[in-house]
Amino acid sequence: MKQLAAMAAVIGFFALAFVGWFNSVPVFICGIRALGGAVVLYLVISLAATATIRIITDAAMRARADHARTGKEKP
Repeated sequence: MKQLAAMAAVIGFFALAFVGWFNSVPVFICGIRALGGAVVLYLVISLAATATIRIITDAAMRARADHARTGKEKP
């Protein structure tokens, strides 16, 4: 998941830098804003991916425990 978040952050950095450049923002300001946006994007994707994996894992473990306890699967 870290690789996916890093790839999205790099793509987001260049997209934000292009938007800033297109709107005639000074290069230094454009770079700082793009870097900040890339960091935020990396953190958001990392947290969302971790939460998603934990939710899916928890549901699978509960289903497995219920099946082991009762011998039946829930519909």
